[in-house]
Amino acid sequence: MSDKPYQRSIWWIKRDIRLTDNDALTAAIASSQSVLPLYIAEPSVLQADDASRFHIDAISDALADLATKLKTLGVELAVTTAEVVPTLTQLLDEDGFDAIYSHEETGVDLTFQRDKAVAAWCQHHGIRWHEYPQNGVVRGLKSRDTRQGIIKEKLFDTAPKPCPAPFLSWLPQTLPTQSLPDNDRLSPIVLPQDPTLVQLQRVGESQADADLTSFLTHRGYAYSGGISSPNTAFTAGSRLSTHLAWGTVSIRTVFHRSQHRINELSERKDREAMQWRKSLRAFQSRLHWHDHFIQRLESFPVMETQAINPAYQHLGYADDETILQAWHTGTTGIPMLDACMRCLLHTGFLNFRMRAMAVTTACFGLRQSWQSIHGPLARVFLDYEPGIHLSQIQMQAGIVGINTLRVYSPHKQLLDQDPDCTFIKQWIPELRDFPAETIALYESISLGDYPRPIADIKANAKLIKDQIQVIRKSEEGRTASSAVLEAHGSRRPQPKRTPKRTSKRTTQSTPKSTPSRAIRGTTEGTPQKTSTTAQKTTGKKKTSAASKRRSQLSGTKHEAENESAQLNLKL
Repeated sequence: MSDKPYQRSIWWIKRDIRLTDNDALTAAIASSQSVLPLYIAEPSVLQADDASRFHIDAISDALADLATKLKTLGVELAVTTAEVVPTLTQLLDEDGFDAIYSHEETGVDLTFQRDKAVAAWCQHHGIRWHEYPQNGVVRGLKSRDTRQGIIKEKLFDTAPKPCPAPFLSWLPQTLPTQSLPDNDRLSPIVLPQDPTLVQLQRVGESQADADLTSFLTHRGYAYSGGISSPNTAFTAGSRLSTHLAWGTVSIRTVFHRSQHRINELSERKDREAMQWRKSLRAFQSRLHWHDHFIQRLESFPVMETQAINPAYQHLGYADDETILQAWHTGTTGIPMLDACMRCLLHTGFLNFRMRAMAVTTACFGLRQSWQSIHGPLARVFLDYEPGIHLSQIQMQAGIVGINTLRVYSPHKQLLDQDPDCTFIKQWIPELRDFPAETIALYESISLGDYPRPIADIKANAKLIKDQIQVIRKSEEGRTASSAVLEAHGSRRPQPKRTPKRTSKRTTQSTPKSTPSRAIRGTTEGTPQKTSTTAQKTTGKKKTSAASKRRSQLSGTKHEAENESAQLNLKL
């Protein structure tokens, strides 16, 4: 006689497509005589406004890898295309089972309502549904003040669980089967005419392990200083966001392995080790924000349609389908923006700074509402994680009310991050024959077949920023923002910083940095601070090639400084 309480249970695989460090699977095996690994591809979810073929490819890739791993344990993976409740009903009627195990999913309203329907079904049929957190998000959190201690216990003080040993499984007699939705029934995504040009990242537990290993042993060295430019972020970045989004690696595993690497480097004093530690600590700092933003959606599940700060619910957007389509397809006549959007259509990836620029240009420069860009962006993000996605869109749109307002200038990003127009020419073939200095004049001259700018983004941005400024100064705005800060603001302690020593020759003192409540991004986080320590005057300053190029391009763009000041206003 087994002492396990359940004879048969289902491991309902959602966004946790892995074996290692999977609390739901571990608990199911510990409590059940046999476990069925089951993935249900739901047509309603796959055909939703925020889903696309990119996501189906990522899920299929990850499931194929999971099936291979399960076979080594003597277990078959069951996959069906159907809605969840009818599938469970059929399995219960034909095979019978006692319990369901899954992770706690923080998704959009569609999956939230689906989960509530499953909970009601389980209660009606007497089936126990056990849900387990797989990150630092706390369900039913009443106060942010208690979250740090919970995260510390769950993510830092608890070691990742190993891959399970072989376990007994059961196979259903039949499963309801529908075909995967074809492209005509999926939400629109403008793919390249030549499908071979699509360069999607591989997704799966094996690939996640390989990507994490290469980052911690090779690529991560350039993380600090390499993730801002789209030219270097593809390799300098961790590339783990897609794996975290689909659950092919746990965030606990990433924390523990990165800390193990830092500990390995702790005894070394050479410059290489110092750079490694700097990069990995910067990576860990940004990793902390991952669950912080998902927690917002968990605590405020209507973020798809409602501003988390009600004072900003109604701004003077000018939604226009033609402009939205030009933005989505990379045909606005703004080179840096268009290159980013075309890059997304080919790869499903873009670094954080360029994502922020794409959102701020849409909401401020083109006056498109944050609600209108949610679906189109979600569909081209291979690493689409609803909580992070919605939190970041609202933050970059300037409607959270507790952050420093940052509006990224596409022209300034061209000067700073792509001064030779390498990235632009890679993704915009129409501009490959033009020198960078000429491309920088895109607002005032014609560039062959490339379109002229579709809107006056400076004038549009001023209109939206003026509205936000009025709300921020109003009593309603201040009251609402205080409530948002209390309910959703970070409580993460600020790290203690050791003041740098100044040279005896230095006559200027280094100003102290002012602490800020501003919430940074999940990938780039806090921008690097500019050192104000006086430099030695005994020699000329060294100027990098990129700096020279920026100077040249700035000289060809009239009123470059004015544009930078206007579009990067910090209120």
